Amino acid sequence: MDDQDLKLIFTAIESGRCLAFLGAGACTAFRKSNGEEEPGLPAGKQLAQWLAEKCQYTNGSVYDLFKVAEYFLYAHAGDRELLEGALREKIQIPCPPRPIHTALAQLAPIKIIITSNYDTLLEQELFRCNRRLIKHVYNSQNPKTGLFEGPVAAHEFGEMDVVLHKMHGSIDEPGSLVITQSDYIRYLANLLDRDRGMPDYFRRWMIPRHTLLFLGYSLEDWNFQVIWDGVLASQVSAKDAYAIMHHPTHFQKRYWSRRHVEILDLDLTEFARRLAERFNLEIPQLGLTKKPAGGLA
Repeated sequence: MDDQDLKLIFTAIESGRCLAFLGAGACTAFRKSNGEEEPGLPAGKQLAQWLAEKCQYTNGSVYDLFKVAEYFLYAHAGDRELLEGALREKIQIPCPPRPIHTALAQLAPIKIIITSNYDTLLEQELFRCNRRLIKHVYNSQNPKTGLFEGPVAAHEFGEMDVVLHKMHGSIDEPGSLVITQSDYIRYLANLLDRDRGMPDYFRRWMIPRHTLLFLGYSLEDWNFQVIWDGVLASQVSAKDAYAIMHHPTHFQKRYWSRRHVEILDLDLTEFARRLAERFNLEIPQLGLTKKPAGGLA
């Protein structure tokens, strides 16, 4: 791992220029301070396997969630309520926020967070940390889902304000999930539509002005490819994006470096620990408490 890149991320956070993208890996299991593993929410592959069993989908041995979800709808006469009900069964299980949620929620200089996750773990921590949440959930059922205006200039943000964009819907808003193959196609087809696409607030104003930090993404997943090729590729210039990824391959590091994403080889929980040390954060899940005033490194 390049410590210089880590310092650049910290500097971007301190200056209020860091926009965090949160992916499914942010919600998986982690090891607590006592070494015990804390179970998390199912990853995409686990969710796809479970859903495949429910609808008797047997096309191969490795399943993509968006393809399985498409088949689930086909097998149940297009009943989206049934599909989303099944997903709620696995996503809305009792699960405490992960260390990275706790760290992000305390970082007041981070004003914009975009997530492709359906769960509400981050919202729980933002409320607990007394952040003023300005939330936008993409919902293709809403013909005006692309109309959203938030604070733009630094002086328009309150000290504890945070804008959260759930770009693929939210499990607590029925009908909003971008989950099937057809959903993703429609999402990309409408991306630039003023009324039905990603709000200009994020796509045209916030993303180009910030250093991007990807947390919990496998850069080869379909989900990330939709985000990158559909939204970001034309917006990112050299050294403007970083991804925290454990044990990336040499190919992955070279490939994404050429596309202006620098990968830092670091476990996400360890990254949360580094954030806690640098910004004097409290992460009870890891046994970390705030240092007394004047004790910052």
